[in-house]
Amino acid sequence: MSFTRYERIFVRLSLLALIVAILSWVGCSSEQAVRSEQTAFTRAPSPDEKKIDSLETQNVSLKQKLVKLEQDNNTLYARLGDVESKLKAEIDKAAAPPPPPPAPPVTASYEGAQKAFAEKKYDDAIQMFQALLDGGSPEDLADNCHYWIGESYFGKKEFMEGVKHFEMVLQYKISEKKGDAHFMLGRSYEMLGDKAKAKESYEKVVKDYPTNDNVKKAKERWGRL
Repeated sequence: MSFTRYERIFVRLSLLALIVAILSWVGCSSEQAVRSEQTAFTRAPSPDEKKIDSLETQNVSLKQKLVKLEQDNNTLYARLGDVESKLKAEIDKAAAPPPPPPAPPVTASYEGAQKAFAEKKYDDAIQMFQALLDGGSPEDLADNCHYWIGESYFGKKEFMEGVKHFEMVLQYKISEKKGDAHFMLGRSYEMLGDKAKAKESYEKVVKDYPTNDNVKKAKERWGRL
């Protein structure tokens, strides 16, 4: 079967139209598929998904609140520690024994020591005068303490011990007991049998301390040696 030239042209055109139609249909189908996929990606979230998102947001908020609560808790613990320390200090202070009463004035103890000497309680007098010296008595009182310790030893007939303290009186730059100390040195050396030193001490009283109450006695003893 043979076709004319016009028939062949018609057949070709028909085939071409059919191919174009098929391609158009395929293109439309692909475009619809792509649109369907895009619609699937951009669809609205489901109620379950919304609920999950809400729970996640609440979880983050709760974590932040927990961190703040921990910080506040640490601050409260620090303040509580300070309060407990102060309270303990106050309790310890209240439980501590009261301070001892203040020591009696030095002059009162000095007077007590002089009273012991006047009553010929020489050991007590020595102990009391020495306690005043050990307690750091002022210089204008320390020379007197040494003098009366010397007198106490003289009363006990421990003349060499007395000499040591009378000599201590003479080492003070200023002392109203120096004339008396020289006189007692003369008596101590006299009792020890050292007439030369006794004379020297009596002479010191007469020449260097002419207003001393013991000048007359010093002259008499000096004259007898």
